[in-house]
Amino acid sequence: MDRRRFVAGAGGLMFSTGAGTFALAKDDKKLVMPSGACKPVVQQTPGPYITADNPLRSDIREGLPGAVLKLDIKVMEPLACAPAPGVVVDIWHCDAIGRYAGFQNINFDLTTLQMTGPGADYSSESFLRGRQITDENGVASFTTIVPGWYVPRLPHIHARAVMPDLDWTAVSTQLYFARDFETAIYETEPYAARGPNPIGPNRDIVLKGDEYALTALTLDVKKDGDGYKAAFDFSMA
Repeated sequence: MDRRRFVAGAGGLMFSTGAGTFALAKDDKKLVMPSGACKPVVQQTPGPYITADNPLRSDIREGLPGAVLKLDIKVMEPLACAPAPGVVVDIWHCDAIGRYAGFQNINFDLTTLQMTGPGADYSSESFLRGRQITDENGVASFTTIVPGWYVPRLPHIHARAVMPDLDWTAVSTQLYFARDFETAIYETEPYAARGPNPIGPNRDIVLKGDEYALTALTLDVKKDGDGYKAAFDFSMA
């Protein structure tokens, strides 16, 4: 569908279509293509394990084992293509053995990828969930671990950005890892006991082989001391 909308703001006018988002400045009336950082993030479902009350904290590990990952999410305001302070950013993901806090987990069959019934119940837990408010540079920083895998998904981190008290502005996506990095991590403890991830991009029930989304949402992970670090630009268009 050809979607069009106009949004007035302090920096000018934003024009959004199915082809992209453009900014029209008030002063010179020029249509400006956004930079790479301000292109709308590829949105993906928040999934079945989203909660409304993630703890306000930067370190979300709660002592759980796993490869340490320092993740900076920089939220961009697309109209001015500028960092957006004061935005609420939530992240959540499974632990090294595929468990989500806050819910009774769901079991899937590896062959059919169909639900087979309820799994273990961690509804009273809050591990690997957290919320931060972006600073003056638009950045929300988290310390977590590289997530494990579970059927029927590639390993991923959920991320959601929303203006305070304006839930209708919420934008959700999922962040992935390069396959070679994933393979190397899963040969180390505490991941090694479960072996390599048996799900590829074509079988992932969210990606469904979408190489564009996978490329756009794959983190560039770098070594950082004994752990790793990554950063992601998140435009709320």
